[in-house]
Amino acid sequence: MLGLAIAAPAHAWSFYNDRVEIWFNETMMRDSNVFRLSRNLDLERAIGTSDLSDRILTHTVGITAGIPVSLQRFEASYAHFWTRYQRFDHLDFDGDLWRAAWLWAVTRDFNGELSYADTTGLASFAAFRGTTKDVIHTRQAVANANWQVNARWLAYGGLTATERKHEQPDRRINDIEAQSLEMRMSYITPKENRIGVAVRAEQGGAPETRVFQGVNFDNGYRQVGVGVVGRWEATAHSRFDGRFDYVKRGYDQFNQRDYSGPAWGVTYTWTPGPKFNMLATVRRDIAPLEEVQTTFVLATGVGIKPRWQITEKFALVGSADYVKWKYQGDPLVGGDFEHIVRSGTFGFAWTPLQRVVITGGVQREVRTSDLPNADYKATIHTLDARIGF
Repeated sequence: MLGLAIAAPAHAWSFYNDRVEIWFNETMMRDSNVFRLSRNLDLERAIGTSDLSDRILTHTVGITAGIPVSLQRFEASYAHFWTRYQRFDHLDFDGDLWRAAWLWAVTRDFNGELSYADTTGLASFAAFRGTTKDVIHTRQAVANANWQVNARWLAYGGLTATERKHEQPDRRINDIEAQSLEMRMSYITPKENRIGVAVRAEQGGAPETRVFQGVNFDNGYRQVGVGVVGRWEATAHSRFDGRFDYVKRGYDQFNQRDYSGPAWGVTYTWTPGPKFNMLATVRRDIAPLEEVQTTFVLATGVGIKPRWQITEKFALVGSADYVKWKYQGDPLVGGDFEHIVRSGTFGFAWTPLQRVVITGGVQREVRTSDLPNADYKATIHTLDARIGF
């Protein structure tokens, strides 16, 4: 695939005035610790080998469309992929990714999004320990609206519904359906700074009741949060975006998972020139649904992501993150525990031709934990090539 990308014609083909693109992607990866297992384990006895590394190939073909109609825009995309492991071939799987969206607009001051997405992927071995293949199907529907009431006031309302289901029968206790509603009203200053109030409500639970420890367990919860959101253009080259909420979450069962307290995040964007930008983030928030299983998880961390566009076609990218994952009242494990994850990435993005993108990089991830044998180290090398027509 890499050779095909380099040999592509100088001007890529296009359909319907570049509104529809057919593309192919090839990803080559070497992962030093596929199952995210601790070296303190007797790996020979547990999985039959002490070598946890593998080479992974993913072949993807897709089509993407973006069609404007007056103020509206209709978007659709579909991709099918084949993932193949060289050594641990029981993990081989095929999947689909698709999305449809209507970016609607009544006027330029009143607009929003209606979208639906369906994705398939392997469950994270960092979240679920072991070597079992488990495919997760995720579906999400979004409906939101923005209303620029006047030059000073901006209103927002949004609904999100998410469903995540595991193929592995032993993991279906972690299946979840969740719905959330958010309303915001922000004041915009003449200098484009803004401050607003946000209210958010969420409820979730398992789509099917399951028996756990002799009782019917549906993992249901309800959450409400009230807070402030804001943006401050500190200088011509720097901006702060932030949010602070007071959140209360209560579970129907195993109430030791309940939480009341702050959740917040601040992102600093620095763009000193046209060729360099950097994002720095500090956060303390409830973990997203892909990390929430039968437990409550609070994530606290800092991160930085620089990008240096050396030339028009070549850029260097990187990231560094430190995150503390606090698991509270996990009924499966039987108590509280904490993971600390440190990770760093260095890579490049090269666009030799208009519709040809080649990226590559190396990532190092280290996790420590107060849960026995939950620590791991992993190094991932990736090379990716994409060509569109």
